[in-house]
Amino acid sequence: MRALILHGPGDLRLEEVPDPEPAPGEVVIAVEAALTCATDAKMLRQGAHPALPPVPAPFGHEAAGTVVAVGEGVAWPARGDRVAVANSAPCGECFFCARARPSLCEHIVYLSGAFAERLRVPARIAARNLLPLPPGLAPEHAAMLEPFACAVRAVERSGAAAGDEVVVIGGGVQGQLLTALLAGRGCRVTLCDPHADRRARALSFGAARALDAPRDQEGVRRVRAAVPGGRGADVVFEAVGRPATWEAAVAIARPGGEVNLYGGCAPGTTVTLPTFPLHYGELRVQGSYHHTPEAVREALARLAAGDAPYGELIGAPIGLEEVAGVLAASGPKRPVIPRGAA
Repeated sequence: MRALILHGPGDLRLEEVPDPEPAPGEVVIAVEAALTCATDAKMLRQGAHPALPPVPAPFGHEAAGTVVAVGEGVAWPARGDRVAVANSAPCGECFFCARARPSLCEHIVYLSGAFAERLRVPARIAARNLLPLPPGLAPEHAAMLEPFACAVRAVERSGAAAGDEVVVIGGGVQGQLLTALLAGRGCRVTLCDPHADRRARALSFGAARALDAPRDQEGVRRVRAAVPGGRGADVVFEAVGRPATWEAAVAIARPGGEVNLYGGCAPGTTVTLPTFPLHYGELRVQGSYHHTPEAVREALARLAAGDAPYGELIGAPIGLEEVAGVLAASGPKRPVIPRGAA
């Protein structure tokens, strides 16, 4: 079969490799659609990532498809079943899993190899995070399962409730998914982004208003002033992953409010936060990383319900040979059709 293999920083090759054979508990799917994402671009630039096997490594982690082989002991699925797959599964037994924090699992198993004609799903993921494709849900939409599950997890961790004023900084895919989820909770969402098209899209995803990004202190004051009451936001989500926007998120939150640092910054970076609002304003500041099996199921249900125009987050389909070029440029998520763009 054809598959993309990462050999090092910037070195992604389309190769002929043996068809995968399932070991006990494993499942092999014919990939109908995989999706590109910013994490793939980061992996390609760096040539390494905690969720990536040592190079040379199979590449890609968001996929949906049809089961073509199952290993010994697999009761479900069967050959011919159409499925969506998350990109990891926790062990359920370690220190963090025992404390209901599976996103921090010490023995998490990751999926890699979605940019290929066939994908081998590890046994633990097949058992815990391989789900039936809902009728009528396009495979390229179902492949958005992993990023959506991360957004579900972040909103679950927050205290955002109906009637709250919530600011989302960043209008990329994750910012739009957060906006849809928060609006579905009855929050009044203000999305901030420097791009006019993303601001317009946020309104169709449920935002009450959309503003330019807060690039400096004046921008922070402008966002705070736009939130009714003038005290700042009840909850702020940072969905960019830059130290400057982490700092802006803290500055936008009201006293007694909450800041969710959702966007991951580059390794080795630091932020400087003012002590006064953290202590005297009793701010709650927390991170949110990855997803849980429960969040994966909620995400798939939301995608199937079609309660926001999720298809707007996906660009035109491409083939395997185009992936490296797409990841080197900025743009929307692109569906990768392994046997050629339809």
